[in-house]
Amino acid sequence: MACARCRCRGRGRAAASALLFEAMVVELAKSQPVADIAEQVGEHDTRLWRFITHYVREARLYEGHTGVEAIGIDETSRRGHNYITVVADLVERNVINVTPGKDAHTIERFARDFMDHNGDPNRVRPVTCDMSLGFAKGIRQWLPDAAKVIDKFHVIKHANEAVDKAGKAEGRENPLLKRTKYLWLRNESNLTDSQLEVKRNLAKRRSKTARACGMRECLQDIHADSASRAEAEAEFRALCSWMMHSRLEPMKALARQFRRHWNDILAYFDNRYTNAILEDLNSIIQHVKTRPWDCLSKCVTGLNWPVVWPVGKAGGRCLLGQWET
Repeated sequence: MACARCRCRGRGRAAASALLFEAMVVELAKSQPVADIAEQVGEHDTRLWRFITHYVREARLYEGHTGVEAIGIDETSRRGHNYITVVADLVERNVINVTPGKDAHTIERFARDFMDHNGDPNRVRPVTCDMSLGFAKGIRQWLPDAAKVIDKFHVIKHANEAVDKAGKAEGRENPLLKRTKYLWLRNESNLTDSQLEVKRNLAKRRSKTARACGMRECLQDIHADSASRAEAEAEFRALCSWMMHSRLEPMKALARQFRRHWNDILAYFDNRYTNAILEDLNSIIQHVKTRPWDCLSKCVTGLNWPVVWPVGKAGGRCLLGQWET
């Protein structure tokens, strides 16, 4: 048997023990940081990462993407403006690729890896992503038959940013809005009774921020209640008209942004795919980055089964198998 750590030919009990040890570490790495495992087994984490990476690369050789037709694409930062893009199969809920960058070349690298693993770019139909022009260009070039879908998470994220801008602009003139940021950005179901009372009292004073928040809540209702694309389109037209006549510059800018991406936003109501799996994964990545001495490895391994995510000596974590939310 070949030992993954030293590439030698082992014999007998020693080789069997080494393989069992490596199997145990790979299993533990599903749920624990590699640095913690290294401390438990009395081994250096660099040596553990060496054979974990070996098994990941070996598993990738047998990976196949035949039949993948719905994918989600989202980017997250490793450090500052150093981005990586994560791609997932929305039906099987598997991470199938991670690649550096967030532009059209990112989609090209994914498409080539996808074809190397028996995937057919011409069979991909819905592709959920954000409003990035780089992603849009890459999708047109490398996924020619795909329908780009801007899911509700990204739409509402932009609405929250517009509400926040409106609140900051009004807050400079109205001291009553001091420390009320999250009253407008959170759903009312997540507010306490006292917070709800403050929010409603400010709304009675004809606050501009309250009007912007009402538009964001209307947007959420459209995504929650619209039974068809035609119904959603009528509601979006009314909402955009309200925004454009609101005399609130952040909301007017949001309406113009919606109109630039009109068909891609409405495509969500044809299939209801979202990037929830990727949003959950990105939140974990961002959380790991906050730990002391953590940093995402500059060498990103293509992901699916198993998934390896090296994030530094203090908190390296190996994610294996399907990603479940």
